[in-house]
Amino acid sequence: MNQKAAQALNGQVALSKEKIDRIYPWLYALEMAVAELLVTVKPWYGIVLHTLILICLLISSAVAYGQPRSKLYTALTLGPLIRILSLSLPLAHLPRIYWYAAVSFPLLAGAFVIARINNYSPGDAGLRYGNWRKNTLIHILTLLSGIPLGIAEYFILRPEPIFKTFDPVAFIPPGLIFLICTGFTEEVIFRGIMFKAAADYLSSKNSIFLTGFVFAALHITHLSFIDVVFVFAVAVYFALIVKRTGSIFGVTIAHGITNISLYLIWPYFF
Repeated sequence: MNQKAAQALNGQVALSKEKIDRIYPWLYALEMAVAELLVTVKPWYGIVLHTLILICLLISSAVAYGQPRSKLYTALTLGPLIRILSLSLPLAHLPRIYWYAAVSFPLLAGAFVIARINNYSPGDAGLRYGNWRKNTLIHILTLLSGIPLGIAEYFILRPEPIFKTFDPVAFIPPGLIFLICTGFTEEVIFRGIMFKAAADYLSSKNSIFLTGFVFAALHITHLSFIDVVFVFAVAVYFALIVKRTGSIFGVTIAHGITNISLYLIWPYFF
């Protein structure tokens, strides 16, 4: 075999290996979905699988250290970490609304650590407004879209009211919790850190669908296939907005408004 043929063969082998490596993030995402299905049947089985996924992601990140996929594996650890924290923290004595806050603060700490490990600036995680002239209208329309999104998800899930009566003043603390602890925290994780890591390693299209799949998989515990599909569509929509603006500002508020209206407003009117 001459030198050119050997180089061509080595190039093909390297290309094949690279294609295989790009499959692994999707396999981890599928495993998270399986773990979520287990949570709906036997929560502790789900925790065990999520823990194994977390460990494997950390090992994969260490093995690939210095390469773009290492950062993606590190960012993906936030997926299983969400469920591990939500099921293992001693929250039974707290009102359910405060569970979101109890889980979000350690998650934000973990997200900060991962951003530092990946050498991400605040702007890399979407923590910027971007071009004022170009993005203002997009952000306004995006945050307003949280209203119809909340209505749509309400008719899918039909959650029970959190309080017995409609009291706007009493809704202020829960509203802030939904805005900060679900809207901000989840957007920093999924459309900020995870999306950045996926976009740097995978194609732009694949990064949108991968992060959307992980986000939707973590809603399997609602036991509604329609809701999982709906959440995936919303995740893709949010990712496209972030890709266009480079900012999570609009989607963060839209996410918060969606959850506020879903749990604090529409149950009292429908």
